[in-house]
Amino acid sequence: MSEELKSKSDISIVLILFGALAIIGVFAGGFFVQDYAKARASTSWPTVEGIVLSKLDGSPERVRYVYSMNGRSYESTRERVFLARFSNRSTTNYLPGENLRVFVDPLDHSYSVLQPGGAGFAFVIFSIFSGAFVFFGIGGIVWALSQSAGQQFFTTAEAI
Repeated sequence: MSEELKSKSDISIVLILFGALAIIGVFAGGFFVQDYAKARASTSWPTVEGIVLSKLDGSPERVRYVYSMNGRSYESTRERVFLARFSNRSTTNYLPGENLRVFVDPLDHSYSVLQPGGAGFAFVIFSIFSGAFVFFGIGGIVWALSQSAGQQFFTTAEAI
């Protein structure tokens, strides 16, 4: 394999890795922003009465529950949004057949939580990590392209 071809393949691999890092950062950041917005909105969602159907995985706080909204029944296992898992809320030990209060998204009745709200500190930390992924991914792409351009410049200069 020629030295030029090896150099181009090395640069391509580096570009792919840094590009993947930047893309992961963008998607993760979008997920965390959307999840935090849903967590904040959930505190003002309408509530309905639900019924615990069963426990999941032998865990006292993980349950399968059913609720009704606008004449239609929905089933869920979601206790809270993703970022709320990092808060210090106490969990409740639900028993099958027990009534509970369910917070229902008014725009999507199939999305509900038992504990509204989220963890603002977790949102900040995850946002910083997502931003770092984007920063280092784009920085790595710029660095790899500048290295490639520098190598081409010196190769052309030596040929003259």
